[in-house]
Amino acid sequence: MTAAVLALGFGARGAADVVLGLLVVAATLESVFAYCVGCHLFALLMRIGLIPAEVCERCNDIWATAERA
Repeated sequence: MTAAVLALGFGARGAADVVLGLLVVAATLESVFAYCVGCHLFALLMRIGLIPAEVCERCNDIWATAERA
């Protein structure tokens, strides 16, 4: 959403429309088919090594995070 607002601010109406269209598609996939595009992209980035496994281990333990706060 922020990218669309920034695109509109810079006068790139077409880019804003594309970003909003992608957002609607991702939200529809999540709500209708329980398919999270972000989750699958995250898994792909982990599989190819751009995100280390420790990141998922740390965010997967929500109780450890709550105790630190």
